[in-house]
Amino acid sequence: MVRRDADPVFKERMEYFVMSKLQHWADEFSFLDGDERLIHLIDLAKKPTNLPEALRTKDRLVNGCMSQIWIDVGVKEDLVKVYYDSDAMITKGITSVVADCYSDIPVTEAKQITKEDFEQLGIKELLSTQRRNGLGNLIDTIRKKVDQL
Repeated sequence: MVRRDADPVFKERMEYFVMSKLQHWADEFSFLDGDERLIHLIDLAKKPTNLPEALRTKDRLVNGCMSQIWIDVGVKEDLVKVYYDSDAMITKGITSVVADCYSDIPVTEAKQITKEDFEQLGIKELLSTQRRNGLGNLIDTIRKKVDQL
């Protein structure tokens, strides 16, 4: 039996899938102006998060954010799973988008996602300087946890 990550056709499909997730979010936000983007992020934040309250611990907090964001990353059935929660609506909405881009893809593909890949979403432009730094810290935290898988 061939491992999925060794199969070149599977690898090509997953690379397309990863970029199509990012493109999906870029397309979704491209139709919205600044205020509409913020409202959409708040709407996303209203959906339940997937990090149990018992795991909202200090060691899972993203450093350097104005709001509290808890992140945990694992692997289930050979795919990355990002678990998250936040105490602020816009931050939770942003985190849901970033977590979705990293979730349900092979570890090797998740490791290829860069901070720059998220620039096409146009979220950073909506944020203050401190919140921009927080977004960068969120992405860096997920990347570091993915690199440890």
